Amino acid sequence: MPEGPQIVYLKEQTNQFIGQELISIEGSVIASNEKNLAGQSLIDIKTFGKEILFCFTRVTIRVHLMLFGRYAIDGEMNRKLTLELEFENGRINFYASSCRLIEAPVETIYDWSVDVMSASFDERRAVIKLQGKPQQFICDALLDQNILAGVGNKIKNEVLFRRQVHPLSKVKDVPEAKLRELVKECVTVSKQYFQWKRDALDEEKWLVYKKTTCPRDGVLLVVEKLGRSKRSCYFCEQCQQLYDDQNA
Repeated sequence: MPEGPQIVYLKEQTNQFIGQELISIEGSVIASNEKNLAGQSLIDIKTFGKEILFCFTRVTIRVHLMLFGRYAIDGEMNRKLTLELEFENGRINFYASSCRLIEAPVETIYDWSVDVMSASFDERRAVIKLQGKPQQFICDALLDQNILAGVGNKIKNEVLFRRQVHPLSKVKDVPEAKLRELVKECVTVSKQYFQWKRDALDEEKWLVYKKTTCPRDGVLLVVEKLGRSKRSCYFCEQCQQLYDDQNA
C-alpha cells in the first residue's frame, strides 16, 4: 500500500496539471452526471495521508490507491481502468483505486494536524492520541491514520527499529519520552522516504524492511505478522526492547 511520502511524490509529478482545464474524465467509477466535470479547471492538488485530492472549481476528486493501486502519467497499463483524468497538457490514469467526489470544502473534512507530511502536523497531539489507545500494540497504533496519517508498514518497521522498540509493546507500557521519540521519527522517516522516492533509492535505504539481518547486531531479524492488523513486522529481538508491565 502506498504511504504518505509516495502520495506527496505523486502530487509533485502531477503538479503540471494545476491550472489546466479538464478535457475529459473516464473510468469504471465515473457516473454519467460526474462527466459534467469536464471543462472545469484544476485549481489545486492536495494530499492527506495516503490520499491525493484533485481540487476543481466546484468539487474535489479523492483518490486512494488502496493495497494494489497503480497509476500512469501519459501512459497506460494492462489493467481495468478506475479513473482517467485528461487535461490540456496530459493525462493520468488510476487502476485498482478507490475514487469518489467530495462536494464540501476539503478544509472542513480533513485535519492536516495528523498528517505526518504536513507542515501543520502536531507532534504533541499525536502523542496524546497514542496515549488514548493504551491497550493497543505499538505496531498497530503507529498505523492508525487518525493519529499518524500517511504512516504505513514500511515506515512503521523503520521507526520501531530506529527507536529500538519491540512491535508488541503495548502503548500504555511505552514511556512518554519514547512515544515522543517514535512520533518524531515518523516525521523524519517520512521526509527521508520522500527524498528516497525522488532519487529512486527507496528499495535500498530501508534498514530492516524486507531485510534478513539486523544492521545493528548482525543477528537474524524476525519476520512475523503481528498485532490486530496482522501486518508484517521486521524486528530484532536483541536490540528492540519489549516494554511490558515489568519494565515500563
